[in-house]
Amino acid sequence: MKQEKQRGEWQDRDTALFLRYGHIFVPEREEWGRTFTDLIPFERDESFVAVEIGAGGGWLSETILTQYPNSKVIALDGSQQMIRHARRRLQSFGDRVEFRLFNLFDYEWYRMFDEKIHCFVSSLVIHHLDGEQKRALFKGLYSVLEPGGALLIADIMKETSEYARIHMGRAWDEETARRSLDFEGNLQAFNQFQKEKWNLFHYPDPAVDKPSTLPEQLGWLQEAGFTGVDAFWVKAGHALFGGYKRGEK
Repeated sequence: MKQEKQRGEWQDRDTALFLRYGHIFVPEREEWGRTFTDLIPFERDESFVAVEIGAGGGWLSETILTQYPNSKVIALDGSQQMIRHARRRLQSFGDRVEFRLFNLFDYEWYRMFDEKIHCFVSSLVIHHLDGEQKRALFKGLYSVLEPGGALLIADIMKETSEYARIHMGRAWDEETARRSLDFEGNLQAFNQFQKEKWNLFHYPDPAVDKPSTLPEQLGWLQEAGFTGVDAFWVKAGHALFGGYKRGEK
């Protein structure tokens, strides 16, 4: 993650590492999944179309497709390797999932859809955009989202003080060590986390990772027109937040 890169570039090595250890590096990823499905504004048997921005290995798309058996997910990613992996993982869902290659930095990518989009979700992707890019994206997503729909984002946050940075970095280390022991019975994954300097609070990489503070992002969502804006889950410098578009579904 900390190799020499161009802006927003994601290396095959990063993909392999995250596919291997992502479930350990992400604090309480299982709780993220439960929180996403709690917040999607549809009953379990309703039909709707969700777009995952940066689907990665496909775990969040899988969660939505499983919990909402009449849903469809359009899974976007900028890595062909990730898409191949996610396609294998989600093959049992047939035509309920569609994969598309996209460029997060092509600022109007959200205009690609012919379908009505009822929900945008994202996990650990939006922090690659700087503040003004996030602000513009939130406005753009609001403009194409169906009334009654939602934008839900889980991501790493920028600290608001030096005290917060120290705490968030320590908490992320501790959470990764705990998950390494829980999932693998040893600290191998945590040692890899340390070796790769994955913890942005200790090893910032502003050329690639551009997190914004939680208050800033909540404000940009409100500015874009979203209602019910809130931070629904916060831990170890990560947050799941979002809002809704007013109107009938």
